[in-house]
Amino acid sequence: MTYTFIFDLDDTLYDQLQAFNVAYHYHFADSDISVASLYRHFRHYSDLVFEQTQDGRMTVTEMHIYRITAALNDFDIALPERKAIAFQHDYERALKGIALSHPIKTLLYLLKSHDIPCGIITNGESHHQRLKIKTLELDHYIPESHIFISAEEGMSKPDVALFQQVVSELDLNPQRTFYIGDNFENDVIGALNAGWRVIWFNRRNRPATHEGYKPDYYVDSEEGLVEVIQTLMNEKAK
Repeated sequence: MTYTFIFDLDDTLYDQLQAFNVAYHYHFADSDISVASLYRHFRHYSDLVFEQTQDGRMTVTEMHIYRITAALNDFDIALPERKAIAFQHDYERALKGIALSHPIKTLLYLLKSHDIPCGIITNGESHHQRLKIKTLELDHYIPESHIFISAEEGMSKPDVALFQQVVSELDLNPQRTFYIGDNFENDVIGALNAGWRVIWFNRRNRPATHEGYKPDYYVDSEEGLVEVIQTLMNEKAK
């Protein structure tokens, strides 16, 4: 029996720095802050308040303003709200131009051509995540019934209940299911706590946030991810 592969979306199936880099150069290219450093802080604050956008304590617009202003504040730069909104506008516009890389597109085609079950679990607001999924043309590889968006499910990673719901709806065996994601807490810990197997795709070389959790595989490049999954495709699930 083959394995099932369920993917995170942002910074896993595509490089989120693509779009951020476009907006960065519109607004902060003259600063002394590198795009990689600012993006790392931006993601930190975005993840920090995500749950508040899910339970109504913070609107999505407030989160958009907060994450870039807080990130810049770490570098002693005060960003007016109107400029934060302008940055978000350019970031969203750049997201409309994202595309799958050749290695990821090849991987998804390979999985589909071998009839290996795949899916997506992603945290985020429904409209924004679906727009990315459409732009990336992921529906060419992954059926709609295998796409789970936190805002639509009423729960978000790392909640074990979300992973359990996916197991139930897709009739999965957790020990034969790999979750692939970049975020240690949401993806690695969430999936391991649900009894899944895990490939930690650590694009940004972030440190593990908790001891005691060890993914089955660690990769830091798309090529490494493809190699691991190809190896697993050639194995029989135990």
